[in-house]
Amino acid sequence: MTAFLITQIILLLPMSFSNHNINTIQMSTSSLSSSSSNKSSPWPTMKPPRQQQTNNHERSEPVLLANMNYVTPDNQIISSRRDMTGSDSTLEGVTWHDVDVIMRNARKGSREKSLSCHGFQLVSSHDHEDIVSSSSSSSAADLKTIDYFDQNQVVEKYYPLCEELVKKILEQQESGNGSSSITTTRPFIVKAFDHNVRSTVPTKKKNKDDEEGQVKTRALKNSTGGTIQQPVAVVHGDYTRISAPKRIKDLAMPPKTNDVLKGHLGRSEKGTSLLDPIVAQEAVDGKRRFALINVWRNIQGDKPVRQYPLACVDAATVKFGDLRTFQIHYSDRIGENYFACHNIDDDDNGPGHEWWYYPEMTMEEALLIKQWDSLGDLAKGLDRDHIQGSISTMSLHSSFLDVSMNLDETQWERESIEVRCVVIWDVHDENDK
Repeated sequence: MTAFLITQIILLLPMSFSNHNINTIQMSTSSLSSSSSNKSSPWPTMKPPRQQQTNNHERSEPVLLANMNYVTPDNQIISSRRDMTGSDSTLEGVTWHDVDVIMRNARKGSREKSLSCHGFQLVSSHDHEDIVSSSSSSSAADLKTIDYFDQNQVVEKYYPLCEELVKKILEQQESGNGSSSITTTRPFIVKAFDHNVRSTVPTKKKNKDDEEGQVKTRALKNSTGGTIQQPVAVVHGDYTRISAPKRIKDLAMPPKTNDVLKGHLGRSEKGTSLLDPIVAQEAVDGKRRFALINVWRNIQGDKPVRQYPLACVDAATVKFGDLRTFQIHYSDRIGENYFACHNIDDDDNGPGHEWWYYPEMTMEEALLIKQWDSLGDLAKGLDRDHIQGSISTMSLHSSFLDVSMNLDETQWERESIEVRCVVIWDVHDENDK
């Protein structure tokens, strides 16, 4: 391993993952790292796979090995505390299990991945151009002209484009033109409500006066409390059976002080929430289908993502028994995400977690990731998706260290944005399955 590789692994240390979701967690430096429920544990750090690559994986090769950070099956509820600045404490009650997995190149796969079936989907530059060309002038701004570190520009110029992108992809799939078909074509709304900006580009080198493990990066403009994060390198899902409907209800209330949409939804007493409270309650009560979908994009216009790419798990290979609750304790509430245990191939339980990624994503591409879908079998209480229906609930995901890349220092930089969108369909009818 090169000295620069070691330096980069050391640099990627814990920072807050999101004001609304989980912490940035890096990969374990050992196969098992434990903490009892009454003992604090630091966030684990990133590492390359323990196994040697079986052959020389060039870009043309569809498979490589990656080390992914799971938790052990004996974990129950894992917790952390978040202060008013968005910083997190150490973890309570966790045992980490870093695992070498096969990472499949989705660009080389025999079948295109779809949001409805697999839980993630790449929108190509060609598809993206079609969507942009049909969008309004306010949302069709040149991607390279948006300052993604300016919160106001992202909300005003980029959110509408993400909404249109999600809408078009869902319309294609519901009409049967995508990789999977859905049994209804009921109207739906799409609203962007939050985002994270991630960067591995420091503005200041670490020195002895900095807190141990901290690298200072550029600040967000017009921020309502958010900070720039580093790539997340733990296997996780952004919502749970409890927190997904809770998020829908929250979006039917006026934005809180640190919410991104504060000041963007109007000042009158009516219409200050993103969602209509009646519509949101109908979704929570099961009368409407709802989904939470992330739009992930490389924001370095002149560079593809060559390191720390984002990988996703095929939703069909995730069982509810794999998931463990991670609670984030705020001063006024408790949020939840899922961590995951490693799921191996088993004749009785089906295939193990199947990992996919899209190497060298450009700014002109977007990765849509299903964070929750109330129509999925797992969301409806079954052990896994695709038992009764064809809709995915969620895709576990994580960034990883791509050891197949032979890069110089400047090519290690990664900057990205993910925008969270809520989708709510019209009232269920008798044709829904």
